[in-house]
Amino acid sequence: MTAMRGIIHHMQIDHVLIAASDLDVAATRLEADHGLRAVHGGRHVGIGTENRIVPLGRGYLELIAVHDAAEAASSPLGSALATRIAAVGDGLMGWAVAVEDVGAHAARVGAELSAIARSGLTASLAGVATAMTEPYLPFFIQRDPGVADPSAAGDYGGLTWIEVAGDEERLAAWLGPDHGMPVRVTDGPPGVRAVGIGDRRLR
Repeated sequence: MTAMRGIIHHMQIDHVLIAASDLDVAATRLEADHGLRAVHGGRHVGIGTENRIVPLGRGYLELIAVHDAAEAASSPLGSALATRIAAVGDGLMGWAVAVEDVGAHAARVGAELSAIARSGLTASLAGVATAMTEPYLPFFIQRDPGVADPSAAGDYGGLTWIEVAGDEERLAAWLGPDHGMPVRVTDGPPGVRAVGIGDRRLR
C-alpha cells in the first residue's frame, strides 16, 4: 500500500452541514421531527457564522447560521450559506470528511488550505471554496491535536451513509482511490440529498 493510499483509506464522514436561517427554530424542528437534540456550538472566528451541533456518536450534524452578514460575505463558507438561505431556505447544504493529513489531500486535489476556530474546536480545512460551489463534494477536515471529537457525546447510531446528486466521476476523483466512503450518487440538482443516521433517514 502506498503512502497516499494509506492516507485515503483513513477517511470517514465527519459531519453534515444544515443551513439554518434561525438556530433556535432549526434545533426545535430537528428534535420534534427526528428526535435529535442539538447542543451549543459557537461562533466561527472571522467567518461570520455560528452553529449548534448534534453529536451522533460517529459524526455529527452541524446546524449553521449567519451571525454577522458583513463578515460572512468575505468568507467562502459564510457567503455560500447566506446565498443558500436566501435562494432556497434551510436544509442540507454540505458535508465534510475527516482525514489524517489534510495537507496531503489539499495537494492531491489542488485545493486551498484554511483554518476554522470556535469555542472548543480548532481545525485545518481543505477544499471549502470548491465544496461550497460544488456542494456534492465534501471538504476535508483535520482537527488540531488535543481537540475532542464533537460527535463523541452522542448516541444516535452515527452517520451511516450520505446521498448526493452530482458528477459521480468528479466525486470519485475528489475523494481518491479506495476511499471506501458510504456515499450514494443520484440524479438531481448538485448537492446533498439525504443522510442516514442510525436507522433514520434525514432529507
